[in-house]
Amino acid sequence: MTMLPTFSLRRVPADARRRSLVAAGAVLALAGSGVVAAYAVTPPPAHNANTVGLKEVGPIDEDNGFPLWYKDTNNVRLELCLDPSDTNCIMGDVPDPQSPVSFPDNFPDEAFWSAAEASLDAGGGEKALLVTAVEAAFGSADGLPADKQQISFGRIRVRAAGLVDDATYTVTHPYGKDTAVAEAGAVKGINVTEDVGSLVWDGVFDTTLGSRPGPFLKWDPDIAPAAPAGYLGDVTVGHEVVGSPFNTNVFRIEGPPGSFTGSADLCADATLGADNTATDDCIETDQFFVQGKIATRAGIQVTQASYRDTGSSGDKYIDIFAKSESGQTLVVSGSGVSQTVMRATGGKYFARVKVSGTPPTDLAVTNTTDTPDTVDHVEPAQFGDKVHIESAIYDVDAKRITVKADSGDGGATLKLSAYPDVVATIGGSNNARTFTVNNVDAPPSEVVVTSDKGGFDTDDVIINGNDLPSAQVVADLTATTTDIPINQALNLDATATQGTVTSSTWTVTRNGDPVAGVLSPSGLLSRTFTASQDGVYEVTLTVVGPGNGNTDTETLTIHVAAGQTLPQANAGDDQIGIVPTSVVTLNGSQSAFASSYLWTVFSGTGITLNSPTTANATFTVPASTTPSTWVLRLTVTNTAGTSTDDVTVTSNPDDLTGITATYKAGGAEWRVRGGAEHCSANNTVTVKWNKPGAAPITLGSATPAADLGVCSWDFRLKNTPSGMRPSANSLGTVTVTSVLGGQVLNQTFQLL
Repeated sequence: MTMLPTFSLRRVPADARRRSLVAAGAVLALAGSGVVAAYAVTPPPAHNANTVGLKEVGPIDEDNGFPLWYKDTNNVRLELCLDPSDTNCIMGDVPDPQSPVSFPDNFPDEAFWSAAEASLDAGGGEKALLVTAVEAAFGSADGLPADKQQISFGRIRVRAAGLVDDATYTVTHPYGKDTAVAEAGAVKGINVTEDVGSLVWDGVFDTTLGSRPGPFLKWDPDIAPAAPAGYLGDVTVGHEVVGSPFNTNVFRIEGPPGSFTGSADLCADATLGADNTATDDCIETDQFFVQGKIATRAGIQVTQASYRDTGSSGDKYIDIFAKSESGQTLVVSGSGVSQTVMRATGGKYFARVKVSGTPPTDLAVTNTTDTPDTVDHVEPAQFGDKVHIESAIYDVDAKRITVKADSGDGGATLKLSAYPDVVATIGGSNNARTFTVNNVDAPPSEVVVTSDKGGFDTDDVIINGNDLPSAQVVADLTATTTDIPINQALNLDATATQGTVTSSTWTVTRNGDPVAGVLSPSGLLSRTFTASQDGVYEVTLTVVGPGNGNTDTETLTIHVAAGQTLPQANAGDDQIGIVPTSVVTLNGSQSAFASSYLWTVFSGTGITLNSPTTANATFTVPASTTPSTWVLRLTVTNTAGTSTDDVTVTSNPDDLTGITATYKAGGAEWRVRGGAEHCSANNTVTVKWNKPGAAPITLGSATPAADLGVCSWDFRLKNTPSGMRPSANSLGTVTVTSVLGGQVLNQTFQLL
């Protein structure tokens, strides 16, 4: 059995069962050396001959300076979880959980692209914990959010208490098998954290790709229940997982006999552990609490931008390089710049645009494939106008790279690193080598020429040629419905069409034959459709933009019913168990033959409908201590009459459980703790003391947090002011409430 590096261990403090996913100083603790891992180049994946692990780091999110996503070798792409209201997310606290997350003033001190925890009963009331994560944190002195202090790393943390002094233990987890020696002491145990990654800010974050927590663990899809849509798992529910590159989707600790006497998690296989017959020398579990939010945006990052004069009229060419996922549509925009789609080779993108005079300060690249669009604004600082590279030129029109270089050694063999199969021609002074590479859609921003004698040189690629065509127009034609009766007006909307539209053409057919007179102009990209005959109508919009071949067409099929066709209301599916303070969006878009919409509250109180005359009205669920039910009625009308349909919405208030309360007179300290159903930064728990003969006194509040799948909160008030101190003759009770509707009245507490 091959062992990975032996870890130096230290005792676990008695209060080690705090929230485990904490940055707490990103250091690599291997062999007790305190040496921090660093890589000069992007490391390969961490497993199976460098074929499995983390694969790619995404573009930097200009809103916070962290990568938008990390991708593993299974091509699973996870975004940084930064929504305090998302119950499937773990993140650090934000200063104001009621306000939107913003960097750096209202941003967590830690967040996660992925995380997985598993815990074990180690016997004798002790526990063992495994944490694996790909984490975002800050390298600032106080660990708080700050620009150019962003760091990322892959973490493996193992903690176990109550072990045998100086005994060797084998820890098996999804990302390897490690050995550990438990230190002697009053509290025996393992406490080791391995953090590998971009531990000092470099703006690249690629060294994290060499860490061990990859590929990402996810719930086993063959075992019910399924993971929530868009996530790898529910962080509050234990579940079997897949993803281990070694097929060890377990957390197991093996040691000498007697290590885990009384554990509820003893290994079923007696041959595991140091003794082939003992049963108390091994503990294991296959239950993991998994976090991972699938990234829905590819993002965009401008890697370089430069300009040069055209030589006439003060015009300038701007050459822009960017990176994203392959297959994206990236559009360059800015004052005086024609919207231009970038060329692509894989995940590398390029565009040349022309401007008159000074380059714009608002130059940006937008990924229009993303929903919503992702934008990266080009910083003004990004502009700028042995082996020796004499020239490196890219011809935009010919799509050809030509590189000329020479060497101080006439016998040297030179290679163009990005194109190692290209053979140079030799001629001219100093035996100059000329490399010619054809059919290159998007050139690199620089080239490297290496010599077999050990020399090398790099140089920027100069771009020659004309600017690329303006952004391709993309028609987008929609209507509120596609089923209407005769003589009912229907608005056709194409204002979401992408690109610069210079002209538009509308045509209509009825049952395949051209027809006129059913469209009324109301704008370049909008029309009103009214038909006096039934049938199947096809409305076609053709838009034209600047440049040759810049055109696109979109067709919408409309069914016009004969006579007086009654509308058919469809209020959508019932929405059950909505968390208080959430916004509910009603969906009447599937209604047919509707010319107008009206939502009303048929039953239930305490809500106000927003935009009730649209297909998608909204309302906010109020906080309440008891579940509430609302029936919303949708009434649709047309010239033939009306139709109604109802939808039911119910709320699920918070449930505060397992509350214990104490007051220590010696230390003047209140401590109240318990569980909550809704674990998010939006769910503040408030504790009040019901002082006898007086109005309730607010002691303070706490925010529930998830730990090992349990949502809990812990309120402490030390050095309690004299007016908030109970006595044996004046005890009273405490009342606990939560923002999301939890309430426990007149809870007794213990006076210590």
